[in-house]
Amino acid sequence: MIVVVGLGNIGIAIAARIAECGHDVLGVDLAADRRSEWQRITGREAVASLADVPWPDVSRVYVVVRLTNQAEGVLQQLLTLPLPHGIPVFLNTTLELDYARGLGRYGEAPWRLIELPVSGGDSGARAGTLTVMAAGDLGDPEREYLLSTSAAAIVEFASYGEPTLAKLLNNVAAAYTALSFAEMMLLADRTGMEPARLAEVLRTSSGQSWMGDHFVTLIDDLLAKDVALLRQELGALPAVGLDADDHLLTRLAQARATLTGARS
Repeated sequence: MIVVVGLGNIGIAIAARIAECGHDVLGVDLAADRRSEWQRITGREAVASLADVPWPDVSRVYVVVRLTNQAEGVLQQLLTLPLPHGIPVFLNTTLELDYARGLGRYGEAPWRLIELPVSGGDSGARAGTLTVMAAGDLGDPEREYLLSTSAAAIVEFASYGEPTLAKLLNNVAAAYTALSFAEMMLLADRTGMEPARLAEVLRTSSGQSWMGDHFVTLIDDLLAKDVALLRQELGALPAVGLDADDHLLTRLAQARATLTGARS
């Protein structure tokens, strides 16, 4: 049995995908409406408490809650429960960076904590095309399992915290892209073009992006939360503008140099 703690948008999508792949999945969520939605989607019951899980039958645990303190609360509860020794606990929550860097303190837990933020949204989870970023004791069985269920790509890191940083950088890049798309829609409207027609062009042209394709259904507050987390860590985020051509050319060249190792 696989336990998914947290049946919000991404949690319920991951859980549904795993169930569709033939695994026995038990959802856990305090909210009655989320448990009802899980039952409607899958025909399976969910429970409100970790104490109601038949732990001897569990092979994997997902923690897919919204906030860092909620994730910590779940992990602390798991320390008090009879989980089978050595099973993986996948921590999918997007965490505060300092907290993520300290996850090594769970090294003595009887289970294996794997930091595993994901990218691709609920649509990616349901399609099995998520990118997952991993740190911790991720063995071959877990890699094979993830790729056979919800993930299309696994990017592994050497230290706790690095997957969280990668997820935050990815989501902030996505936020810049979403904001750029929004500005182009507003600019089209100001210049007399139908924004929906421009969006049709962007979907198939050089301005194409995942954020543009999913713009109407983006969960804006979650994107803003991750932007705030990275801003909190760095103090400020880069200001991106196109007022000076030399700035565009310089920054493109500098970024290419970091990718190719050609920095002077």
